Amino acid sequence: MSKTRRRFVDAHMHLWDSARNDWYAFPAPGGDDFGLNLALPRAFPDPFVLDDYLAVLADVEVVKTVHVTAVGPAAHVEAESRWISQIAKERGLPTAIVGTFDAAASAAETAAILDREMRDPLYRGARFLGGLDYASPAADAAMRALAERKLVYDAVAHPGGGIAALAGALRRHDGLVVVLEHTGWPLADDLDTFHCWRQEMAELAAAPLAHVKLSGLPMFVHRTDVDIHRRYFDACIGLFGAERCMFGSNFPVDLVYSSFGELLTVFEAVAADRTEDEAAMLFGATAERVYRI
Repeated sequence: MSKTRRRFVDAHMHLWDSARNDWYAFPAPGGDDFGLNLALPRAFPDPFVLDDYLAVLADVEVVKTVHVTAVGPAAHVEAESRWISQIAKERGLPTAIVGTFDAAASAAETAAILDREMRDPLYRGARFLGGLDYASPAADAAMRALAERKLVYDAVAHPGGGIAALAGALRRHDGLVVVLEHTGWPLADDLDTFHCWRQEMAELAAAPLAHVKLSGLPMFVHRTDVDIHRRYFDACIGLFGAERCMFGSNFPVDLVYSSFGELLTVFEAVAADRTEDEAAMLFGATAERVYRI
């Protein structure tokens, strides 16, 4: 009897077709902000459309996905959302859309963009790929706009002060649901970074509506190493609990450094030390609850 495929809700994925859509300027090696400071070891898959994605993840039953914007200029994000929404209408996936907007826009402009995007029943929130300056009025305005609409803030923040600053901002916006992307973007694999990262993650975990995506580490360590992943993933689960953690592929970006089989091995190794209910949260239930899908 064949083994039943694992049910998986992918909390972080992208579709990509630069031949049809001129929105994308990433990825390119040399940008330390994304960990791509080395030459890409194999060709970046472009286009990477839904059939490509499903073929790569054939070892699991992908039931729902959260599509996170990958565009450069925020001006293109509404076109990207329409493109993704049309695919979803035709194919049933993706199940949720996370977009963006210009955090420096006026309150009226921000409200208009979000209200337009929210007409799409798949729209769930926003990220800011360059992060936010949490000491700025612009960050407070952006976070307030998301909280008022009960949207999710997909946060980009790094150790070395960025995660701690996010934790501080959430004390002013305690009604905002936050999902810290890519395991807190640690950017390096060394003990000093890990200890700094863990201290700041503990500060963030004190915010009850803060969550974390267990994803993105191949960007930083340039391989899928079970021991490295478990060090970070186990720490996240210890701090936040499985009910506030979720697995994500970050494909096609991390596909440059990893096969899905390698990534699934990591996920299963992490889940093996948890109860069945906790494993179900990591593989899907947390993302379903947070993104209301």
